[in-house]
Amino acid sequence: MAKATKNGSGGAVKAYLVAYNTASYVGWAYVLLQTVLYLAENGTNLDGLFDRIGYLLIYVQTGAAMEIIHSLVGLVSSSPLTVLTQVYSRLLLVWGILYPFNSPDVRASYGLVLMVLAWSITECVRYSHYALSLLNIEVPVLLYLRYTLFYVLYPAGVAGELLEMWAALPYAGAIRPAFKGFLLLNMVNYPPVLYKLYTHMIRQRRKVLGGGAKASTALGGDTANTTEASKKKKKL
Repeated sequence: MAKATKNGSGGAVKAYLVAYNTASYVGWAYVLLQTVLYLAENGTNLDGLFDRIGYLLIYVQTGAAMEIIHSLVGLVSSSPLTVLTQVYSRLLLVWGILYPFNSPDVRASYGLVLMVLAWSITECVRYSHYALSLLNIEVPVLLYLRYTLFYVLYPAGVAGELLEMWAALPYAGAIRPAFKGFLLLNMVNYPPVLYKLYTHMIRQRRKVLGGGAKASTALGGDTANTTEASKKKKKL
């Protein structure tokens, strides 16, 4: 498997991964900033939210499809199936629902707000953490947030995604009944998939942060060096 090393082709891989994670962070940070600014300016009037962030959100999220390729060709050590599971539902949301359905029920909903905030906060932390780790820069707060925020953001994001799918059902059915059935099937699959991803992150948190004194050491002591080094090959 390809590794990001300091010399040779590994150095090129590392430079590419740093650039990819940095660009992804910038994109998600801009989505988050524009969402927060819109809400501050307009409150609960969501009619213009999609016009403000919608297409940027679609393109930034589509960039995550590269992570599937990264895992398939061995640039990172993540399971391609796990990465595909995480990316698939989001691509379905942006290209299968947000892009085709120009309706306030879909594009001006609280589900969209919940989904976008959960996604963007998660990805800002994740991508910045990975980019800095590849550069051997340790930020204990980012490490902690990376393996803690999911407790809240995963359920929040899933709730937003399900609300978006539910809102899209009538419009999908108008296009083709099979499309509506496809969305319903995806909604039914959410609980087991969420359970799998949630428990996976809990295991990762225990592995990285540990508990008690071990967690404190990982956040500020010598163990952090070993932890960060071991995570350079994790999913980006």
